Amino acid sequence: MPTVVINGVAMEADLGERLIDVARRNGAHVGFVCNGAGICQTCQCQVLSGADLLSPVNPSEQAWLSESRLSEGHRLACKTTLDRAGTVEMRSKAEDLRQKVFATISPPAGSNPIAELGPLAQYVTRMLADEVLRFPLNAINAFSHLKPRDLTWPFRDLDRYMSDVARVASSSTRQPRESEAQEKAS
Repeated sequence: MPTVVINGVAMEADLGERLIDVARRNGAHVGFVCNGAGICQTCQCQVLSGADLLSPVNPSEQAWLSESRLSEGHRLACKTTLDRAGTVEMRSKAEDLRQKVFATISPPAGSNPIAELGPLAQYVTRMLADEVLRFPLNAINAFSHLKPRDLTWPFRDLDRYMSDVARVASSSTRQPRESEAQEKAS
């Protein structure tokens, strides 16, 4: 049986399952604004290990993710499925940003907020460059792959969507996990 480690938490998965479905079922902090249509980029994640167990990059991912992002292992969780058993480790874009913000607010030992502001600013700048500057042409490309049902994203399963939004909103205010606090202390 496949295992997906999302933001440091191991979760059981099924072959053929999308990464976004594993995340949603387990309340992992992975974005899902377009409900799997592949048009919002909020479910972007970086595969840290086990990329060979996943489906090949698809046209939506090629439209939204730059070649450098793809080469670094970035994928859209809504378009990536588990093709083979094993362990896949990934970190969501939301978690990446959360860690950088917390490092700026509460810097690790030996650092200070000003020193941590640089990596945060670089991350946000790169995210904007990759997503906003590429948007016009990539949006046309991504929307060309849509089916009419994809445009009804929240209305297909509004109860689940609202439940997921509430869960993510409440978890986004949480403090760093104990393991993160221990890493910062060491």
